Amino acid sequence: HMRVYDLTHTISEDILVWPGTEQPRLSEGSAFERDGFRETRLELFSHVGTHMDAPAHMLAGAPWLDELPASAFCGEAWVLDARGCAPGGEIPAGAVEPAAGADFLLVCTGWDRFWNTPEYFGAYPVLSPAAVKRAVELGVRGIGLDTMGIDPMDAADFPRHHLMFERGLVIVENLRGLSQLAGRRFFFAALPLKYKNADGAPVRAVGIEN
Repeated sequence: HMRVYDLTHTISEDILVWPGTEQPRLSEGSAFERDGFRETRLELFSHVGTHMDAPAHMLAGAPWLDELPASAFCGEAWVLDARGCAPGGEIPAGAVEPAAGADFLLVCTGWDRFWNTPEYFGAYPVLSPAAVKRAVELGVRGIGLDTMGIDPMDAADFPRHHLMFERGLVIVENLRGLSQLAGRRFFFAALPLKYKNADGAPVRAVGIEN
């Protein structure tokens, strides 16, 4: 029996977005009463809700999501249980060692409990730069987090993003529900919307266990 965990926040007009980003707009395109069918017009920035960052997000000449193979978006994941890390704390490199052999390192801080509240923008725990480097050395092709970003909100030059992007790797941000999978390995997929020159895109992220 296959169990599928939805690790994705719902996009709505009042969703939390990075400061300065416009809120999504979901408006009526076609009306059932008038047209006999429904369609919704979606207007949203590419890094809204649970989403993936392409290396091209911050790096010239790096790949867009639509250039990456679909295999870059799925594989075996291991969830690091970082719920004991203090707010604003850094997760040390040693903590990522069990990710060896996994395609994705997912970091469970439990911060998703603050989703759609001002606290979500606070001092969430982050991987230390050394931990990001170590995860990459261990062979992960992506890192996913249940926070606003792989770097702190006030990071000046986004060093952790660059450690990933310089190697052509992807980042998934604003995951939810990792607490139920902490410490476990399973098949993970975060499939981004495939549009031209995608610097980032919303994903439907799932964990699948047999």
